[in-house]
Amino acid sequence: MKTRNTGESDMGHSQLTPGDGRVSALSAIQRPKTTADEVEERIVLAIAIGEKSPGERITEAELASTLNVSRVPAREAIQKLHLRGVLVEGGQRGVRVSDYNDERIAELYELRYAVECIIFRHIMKNDFDRAPLIRKLDQIVARMGELAGSGDPLALSTIDLEFHSAIVRHSGNQLARGIWEGLSQHTMIVFLRDWANVADRAGEVELHRTLVDFLRNGSAADIEQVLEKHYTPAAIRLARD
Repeated sequence: MKTRNTGESDMGHSQLTPGDGRVSALSAIQRPKTTADEVEERIVLAIAIGEKSPGERITEAELASTLNVSRVPAREAIQKLHLRGVLVEGGQRGVRVSDYNDERIAELYELRYAVECIIFRHIMKNDFDRAPLIRKLDQIVARMGELAGSGDPLALSTIDLEFHSAIVRHSGNQLARGIWEGLSQHTMIVFLRDWANVADRAGEVELHRTLVDFLRNGSAADIEQVLEKHYTPAAIRLARD
């Protein structure tokens, strides 16, 4: 299955780690979340789990009251989500929740596919050190497997996003990373719905494990085919197999 940085402390950049494996003193500083960041994440989560419906109005006053914050961070969060398209114009009184219909999801996947193809081409270069990334992804997939039987789609969608974000960060392509992070909130919404509805969660975990194996042993010539399969909905994959 298969766009917001989840804020993991392990940045995963090969250029931030010296050749002897030590963590660099000049690795990126992790900044604490602001209140506006927290409000932003709460709005995205509310949309993802269905507490906010397509077309529903979002206002500063409502957010400030519900989340017990001032209007300033509420306004900041709304402006950012409006800019990214998670919220859309709603007339004179605030903004409204975007409709994540089939057409919108297809557009999102089209953009993600293009960005991840670029990312994978960087990572699959012969002189690229993939070992730190593969170790990180092995750990993430192991945790994903542990969560698969928990019945918690929020935890699974969060770790799914962490998996793909780790790959993007490790590539070192800063422009692609910026595009990915602009898509990540949309992706989180879609991931949560996917994990809530998929019947074969173990199969989805295995799909991620297969992607790690491809990074370990695959050929750059197969990137598009591998990613296309990864993006294909479970029901369609099962029918094809």
